[in-house]
Amino acid sequence: MEFPIARIAWGTFKNPQEPAMNELQKLQQEIEGCKTRYNAVLKNKKALLAAKLEIEDTTDECNAQIQRFQNKIEDDKLKDTAQNLHLQGKLNEVDNEIETITERENAVKEKLANLDEQNAKMELQLQVSKCMPEKRWVFAGQEAKEHDQERKYDVKPCIRYPIQGGSAVITFEDAKVAAQILEMGDHKIKIEDNEDIAINIKAWPVKLPTVEEIEIQTQVCKRRVLISEIPRFLTVDQLLDKLEIHFSKQKNNGGEVENIEFLQDSGNVVITFVDERISENLTKKEFHEVVFRGINKTCMLRVSPSINGEIVRIKAGEIISRKSVLFDGIPDIIDEEKLRDNLQIHFQKPSNGGGEVDAIMYIPVGQSTITSFELDSVVEI
Repeated sequence: MEFPIARIAWGTFKNPQEPAMNELQKLQQEIEGCKTRYNAVLKNKKALLAAKLEIEDTTDECNAQIQRFQNKIEDDKLKDTAQNLHLQGKLNEVDNEIETITERENAVKEKLANLDEQNAKMELQLQVSKCMPEKRWVFAGQEAKEHDQERKYDVKPCIRYPIQGGSAVITFEDAKVAAQILEMGDHKIKIEDNEDIAINIKAWPVKLPTVEEIEIQTQVCKRRVLISEIPRFLTVDQLLDKLEIHFSKQKNNGGEVENIEFLQDSGNVVITFVDERISENLTKKEFHEVVFRGINKTCMLRVSPSINGEIVRIKAGEIISRKSVLFDGIPDIIDEEKLRDNLQIHFQKPSNGGGEVDAIMYIPVGQSTITSFELDSVVEI
């Protein structure tokens, strides 16, 4: 292919392809710019992905750490709850213990109050005991040795025992004989002068009711006084009249008398005043000089508070007589005296297991009686 020969002329020459080349260059430059920007974008994308991964890792780590914190918080809450429950339980125990201690304290206070009240009564009793009437005692016991520190009192009780009809009570001198009679149980009594008649009786121990313990509460009567150590030279009516006149006068520290009573068992007199202050004033002085006008006698009488006693506790029991034996089932077939003699004769014979008879009481059928038992020796309490 032939190309036309270009003719060059002097002056400005313009290449017809120059605009296209410039455009192409621009495009290439733009392409290069786009590549550069694309590479930059890719680089930024890669950096962003790396940053995203790093952020995700950081986020996961933060979430894990948050979860650990939440778990720790929950564990702490559970521990706190358990500790609070434990502490609450301890507080409840302390409250219960405080309540128990308070109840005990109140009980102790109540007991102390009762003891104070009893102490006050005892002090009052001690105050008035110095002017109480004297009681004469007779020693009938055994002296204790020096090293024996026990304090014992001797009593000799008298016990009343009912005996029904068709029975007999025999007291032997030897307790061994009574035990032997009881051990034999059944006994056949032959009637003297009539061997064809015999009675069968049974032996029983004599169980006597007794008081083992007794508690008596005493209190001072505020309006009463006890007059004691009164000589016996007046009748009861005369004595009461003279005493009422004397103790109703104000100059004798007396007052209006409500009642006056003579005690038969002791010979003392109890005077009841309308005003309790009268008895209080009178008992401040132990002995009072009383003039019995008309008989020209003056006596020193003892004036003391009147004390009442009330049984607040009693414990009953029984003792078995060692020497006495009860026999029942005795028919009324012969004369009372003759039957009693036959019983005594039978039980005095050693061949019948008997021995010396100290006392015998026979009660026929249809009758009854009450006998009394006393101990041979004193009982220590």
